[in-house]
Amino acid sequence: MPKKKVAIFFLLALLGAAAYTYLTFPRTKDEIPKSNNQLPFPSTPEPGPNGVPVPETVPHPNVPKVPPGPSLHVMAWASDNEAQALEAEADDFTNSTGRHALLTIDRDEATYRRDLHDAFASGTPPDVCLIRSRDFSGLDPDNDLVEEAPNPDTAARSIEAFTVNGQIRAVPDEFSVDVLFYNELHFDRAGIGYPDRHWNWDIAEAIARALGSLQMKNDAGQPIYPLELPANFDFWNILCAETGHPALDLGEWHISDHDTRESQMHALEWIHTLFCGLTVTAPPTKPGQMPGALFAQQRSSLLIAPSDFAVALPKFRYAFTLVPADFSMDNRASVARVNGWAVAAKSSDPVAARLLAEYLAYQPVHAGWSRVQKSPEDASDTPEAICHEALDHALLPRIEPGTVELAQFLDEQINLLAQNSSQTTDALYADIQARYQKSPTQHPFENSLPQPEGLNPRADTSSPLRDF
Repeated sequence: MPKKKVAIFFLLALLGAAAYTYLTFPRTKDEIPKSNNQLPFPSTPEPGPNGVPVPETVPHPNVPKVPPGPSLHVMAWASDNEAQALEAEADDFTNSTGRHALLTIDRDEATYRRDLHDAFASGTPPDVCLIRSRDFSGLDPDNDLVEEAPNPDTAARSIEAFTVNGQIRAVPDEFSVDVLFYNELHFDRAGIGYPDRHWNWDIAEAIARALGSLQMKNDAGQPIYPLELPANFDFWNILCAETGHPALDLGEWHISDHDTRESQMHALEWIHTLFCGLTVTAPPTKPGQMPGALFAQQRSSLLIAPSDFAVALPKFRYAFTLVPADFSMDNRASVARVNGWAVAAKSSDPVAARLLAEYLAYQPVHAGWSRVQKSPEDASDTPEAICHEALDHALLPRIEPGTVELAQFLDEQINLLAQNSSQTTDALYADIQARYQKSPTQHPFENSLPQPEGLNPRADTSSPLRDF
């Protein structure tokens, strides 16, 4: 009898388990719940473009204590491969904390900006969103986003990128800086040492002339340009900063400050000389297009471009270093683009959303971008260390709604300056001043600086200019 009772017990247990499975487990395709992140990406990672690996998910040193609650909605832009890495990070957050993070990812930034704008305009913003420091991806940081407290190990300059009116409005995640790329094979053929930190624009010009004198050609017989440069507002801004005064840093314009004329005129003259006075510079790209196409084809030896451009390059021997410094002042500058995670002011759970933003900011989202927290073991000549060194002295231009047209005007005019040998920099500088005065932006530095008695800084033309 005892054996019979045991058999009945196990039979009843088996029937109970079967009933539970039938009632609770999805029985049709439509009943199967979606993935935690609601993304249609394959679960197995794919190789990144040109063999460059996408950011990998790495163990987080600290797992935040997140209270239970509804799923947190996250919006970002990323390629398919990059989205897989972000998906894995969101899954790790869920597995570590028990709080779900649902991702909505656009494949390109332009679409993302429209979708993000629509989400905020409709009153249903995401809890966490990826934004760029240059214009906060079209959001109003004071009204749309909450204050943040980034990791203290985060690079100070990247935190400044998201600081508005003394408050930090996003947790920095990744950055890219303008650097000087060089083709090692071309320098080996010429018997010239590779570019380094000691380069200034005098050295860059001399080396470019030396490379040009060799009249090197590629295997297809096409000429190789020594130098490929941007012809846009950012490059002008770099040159202005190296000469002493940036045109724009953060949200502060310095175009009509009484002591900036010499820097800005000098930068215009140098751009005109580089493109129209020398025979070593590749033709400028169109407004809105970044240079690099010739360098990628190994048809230019030197290139100034954002560091994340490396991810688009085919495999050949190249490297990068800092942008050349000013001729005499030994000032060095770059332009930084910083992306970070922000929490919506109307988030369903701002406390949990902040913790998620900090978690996601532990590693870069996009391939080729640098992590805002520097690895202590990196040597000074590694790409990451070079990018962090450039970030320390980089400009962080912030284009606010009232200055969008001004920034576009500067891009167009500097591009025209690079293409027109008959353009005079005096006339262009006057046009820039006139357009700036019509811009709706405020000019706090003009009104706050003490003015020497009887001096009209806008009419002062006595500042000495460098001869070329």
